[in-house]
Amino acid sequence: MSKLNAASQSNGIQCDRSRMHGKLELNSSHLSSLPFIKLAVASCLIGSTTLLIAQDDDMMEIVESFEAIGQGESRATNSLDLESIDISFPGIQPEKMIDKVPGVNVVTRDPFGFYEFGNDIRIRAFDIDNLGVSLDGVPVGNSDARYGTPIGRIISGPNIANIKVSQGAGDVTTPAYQALGGSIQYTSIDPTDEQGVYLEASYGDFDHISLFGRFNTGEILPGLTSYFSAYHFEFSPRGLVGLAKGENKRYEFKSKYELPSGKGDLTFSFVFNDRDDYDTAGLDWQEWQDLEAGNYRGTGEGYIEFTPWDFPDLGSFNYADMSDEGRNIGPPTYIDPSEEAGEGVNAQYYNLWRNGRMDTLYSVNLDYEFSDNFSVNVTPYYQDKENYGLFGRQTSYAEGQIRAAYKADPDRTDIWGILYYDVNGNPLNEAGEPVEEYSSDHAISAPTVAPPSGSEDDDPFVAGVPGRTGRDENFGGHRWGITASFEYETEKHKILFGGWHEVDHHGTERPNYNLEGGSITGAFLYDQFNFLNYTRYIDQTVTQMWVQDTFKAVDGKLDIIFGIKAIQMDRDAHGFLAFSDWIANEEVERSVSYDDYFLPQLGIVYKVSDSSELFLNYSENMATPDNGTITTAGDGFDADILKPEYSDNIDIGFRGTIGDFSYTAQAYMIEYTDRILSSAVPVDSADAGAAGNSVFQNVGGVDSIGAELSGVWNTPIEGLKLVGSVAFQETTFQQDLRVGTITAIPTDEEGNEIIPEGFRYEELSGGGFAVFEDIEGNDLGNTPFTTINLDAIYTKGQFRFNLGGKYFDDVYVNTLNTQPVDSYSVFEAGVTYSGKAGTSLEGWTASLSVYNLFDQYFWLARSYNDDNGQVLADRGRQFTLTLKTEF
Repeated sequence: MSKLNAASQSNGIQCDRSRMHGKLELNSSHLSSLPFIKLAVASCLIGSTTLLIAQDDDMMEIVESFEAIGQGESRATNSLDLESIDISFPGIQPEKMIDKVPGVNVVTRDPFGFYEFGNDIRIRAFDIDNLGVSLDGVPVGNSDARYGTPIGRIISGPNIANIKVSQGAGDVTTPAYQALGGSIQYTSIDPTDEQGVYLEASYGDFDHISLFGRFNTGEILPGLTSYFSAYHFEFSPRGLVGLAKGENKRYEFKSKYELPSGKGDLTFSFVFNDRDDYDTAGLDWQEWQDLEAGNYRGTGEGYIEFTPWDFPDLGSFNYADMSDEGRNIGPPTYIDPSEEAGEGVNAQYYNLWRNGRMDTLYSVNLDYEFSDNFSVNVTPYYQDKENYGLFGRQTSYAEGQIRAAYKADPDRTDIWGILYYDVNGNPLNEAGEPVEEYSSDHAISAPTVAPPSGSEDDDPFVAGVPGRTGRDENFGGHRWGITASFEYETEKHKILFGGWHEVDHHGTERPNYNLEGGSITGAFLYDQFNFLNYTRYIDQTVTQMWVQDTFKAVDGKLDIIFGIKAIQMDRDAHGFLAFSDWIANEEVERSVSYDDYFLPQLGIVYKVSDSSELFLNYSENMATPDNGTITTAGDGFDADILKPEYSDNIDIGFRGTIGDFSYTAQAYMIEYTDRILSSAVPVDSADAGAAGNSVFQNVGGVDSIGAELSGVWNTPIEGLKLVGSVAFQETTFQQDLRVGTITAIPTDEEGNEIIPEGFRYEELSGGGFAVFEDIEGNDLGNTPFTTINLDAIYTKGQFRFNLGGKYFDDVYVNTLNTQPVDSYSVFEAGVTYSGKAGTSLEGWTASLSVYNLFDQYFWLARSYNDDNGQVLADRGRQFTLTLKTEF
């Protein structure tokens, strides 16, 4: 048992949040100790806790809410408790639940945040790949949808007890190797002493269904409790209503054993997750502008459905239902019977825009006190990942790869189709006519076709690549690791020391197969294995150590916190990392190492009064380059050139309570240096990769300054609480970006220099001109200057009403800052009825939630790059009905 829990229990208050479902239930004997209650609540939970007083047998009345927003932390910290999570829109992923925290901006491609590749989650200057994310102390490694573990794969919303968001920087004990910014710590609920069942079901627009059930075993043996839960989620992605659904199934188990000595506990957790989703589609910013002007791709039409039979020759990726101002845009769903199978518009179809992920995570946590002032927390874990990704590839692509491979090595045997020759070894086309060897006319036949001799008995030609082909990608791997933290406390000092070690293996293979009938709708012909030209195997080992001391001074009013962390990362990759590697039939091996053994943090917390404190924090952080920098760098890879990224973060703020109002106000400055940027290698280059190789370089920095204010007000109106936040942020590039070199500045017919908007030229001493994107001082993409969130929660008897809104400032979707997306406001509302105690409805809850209450039309940034980003329309108003019960 922790010291805080023990201290609180000595005053008659139970701090076990999971067993109270986030509420402290008090009877009238506790009223006299309300001043202490506030301190106990602050100790029990960093965040908001609702205090309830048991009155009549038929109801619980809210009498007070104390918000300790980040109390005791030297950095900006906010926390979402059960009530905040409970009013979140049903079905949304855990990643999206943090959207209302000041400084956090979440943009997703579907209403739930389900499509992982489309989620843009930013905290201040950094996206989620540069944050430290963990569940019950287990790090996710990173949040990348391909190489990592987005948190929504390993916990269900109803099993979340608390989400703690540190916007500025995670402390030195945060296990992460790419964390330049803050941290997000998810905590799951604990099993209860009493046996019970909790059920939840939601149904709503877009064919949304969510089902959840949890069974608490109660105390099986003295000190041993457990629960098992199951979760199902499905909905129809935009453009696929009536055709396909994204689906997710998850099973979770948690067992906790309180040691008989009372000195600690042992917890075992298990989760299995199985999900399938479909890729989404958006619009280039300029295409969006053309739609707005009523002239999409020169058709003279705006927001209508563009079909291949009404508008031929638009290109296979450009057909979509763009009616209702773009809300229905989805992946390709058209098959044109007038086209050949696999050709033209029939070259793409939604069934091969699909992804799947299966994750299994095991963890054990030991929390043990050796003595009153010395304790340890250890968490070993193991995760297994099995994933797939489907995509269609054109006939010419497959044929080109096969011809190039045979040209490099005519005797290779790893390809199903064979080049077509006559009995004399002359290369032939499909009609049996002589052609140039390895040219685009050189036919590829099935291996069953014998070389023709010119007689009537020759086998008929059967194409080795009869039409469209498909990629059935298999990737995943496993990782294991352990975190350990020791705490030693004296009268003046609290010392933390420990570390984290993780080994991660990731493998990717992209076999290419023929499709039945050569059609994009045909089944994979797994006995017609064309080739495997993409294999990437990555082994990574990371070690992090930390030490931190909290020194108490000024009669306990001042905490001075100093810590240091050290990170060592080794990464090896091998395989066919580029097309050229497979064509040459030579695997490539690469290795990199990154380390920094002195990354300091300094924090100060000064208690101004019993209800307010001042905090200040400075931290230095390092992020190792991601996996792409070693696998997609092509022949230009140089392990000694690319440096890790760094950031310096400063937080200063004030938090406290004034009567029934609790608040936090903070300002920050971030200096982000050695930013890594990639630029694509042309796909026709010999160095082009299987997914398009890139050149990586450290290109300079991004600076960010901002201010955030959040608060909770229990108003004089009985039962009415207001929760809100506002954030201001200015994040700008600090240098122009060099993007190339030219021998001479182009001119028009009259001799005038042609300088594209947003670019400049700089003469080089050795001749020629460097080409720069003129971005110094430009805003970082999809980073609003102002965001505002406000929620009103009103409880009356058995009813709870909530009404909230969000303002999101205008942003740019390109670094040149020439493509703006307008600001928007969106509102949501809900009403909840809880069954009255002592009636047949006791234990039942019914809720109706509405997103985009006024059905407003607005567009979001889908992605952003140098010169031409993409946008996506919000999907519109969404109703969801939820029923809950526990018994």
